[in-house]
Amino acid sequence: MKLYFSPTSPFVRKVMVAAHERGVAGDIECVSELDDLHAKNPLAKVPTLVTDGGQVLFDSLVIVSWLGARGSGPNLIPEEPPLRDEVLCRHALADGIMEAAVASVMETRRPTEKQWQGFLDHQRGKIERGIAALAGVDLQPVVDIATISAGAALGYVTFRLPAIDWRSDHPELALWYDNFAQRPSMTATVPRSP
Repeated sequence: MKLYFSPTSPFVRKVMVAAHERGVAGDIECVSELDDLHAKNPLAKVPTLVTDGGQVLFDSLVIVSWLGARGSGPNLIPEEPPLRDEVLCRHALADGIMEAAVASVMETRRPTEKQWQGFLDHQRGKIERGIAALAGVDLQPVVDIATISAGAALGYVTFRLPAIDWRSDHPELALWYDNFAQRPSMTATVPRSP
């Protein structure tokens, strides 16, 4: 399998944490050369997975769902409602935090005179409200798509947006994150600047 990736993408991290948890990370070749990504994925976004059979999968949730049928380990997406719905909603919350955080980082890479402060403020509001909502749910010490996404989201905010001091406002969530971040799947996927 080949995974088109960026070493700092929280969406790639979500996929790789899931791959580690399912025991298939060693079967994935990570490809950082993205010149031909648009030929594989019309959106040219990471993560994009090309299976050994040539199937192209994109969107981190689709890839994690596909990985759920490979290897062994925890069931990352429950099958039975209402648990499935609850887990997927918590996943969507964490994904929204990641989307807003990535959008913020991309905006700050524009020349200063072209940055839109209103946009940055809007994204920061999403991140802060999302983290507050995440602090209000019971993440428990389970491993599923929701907890993996929450870990990836909080890790990315900490890595790229350190001015957002979510730890002080949500010490219980910070404790959960610190414990979850010690999992081998999380330590193996810590984001790094290229």
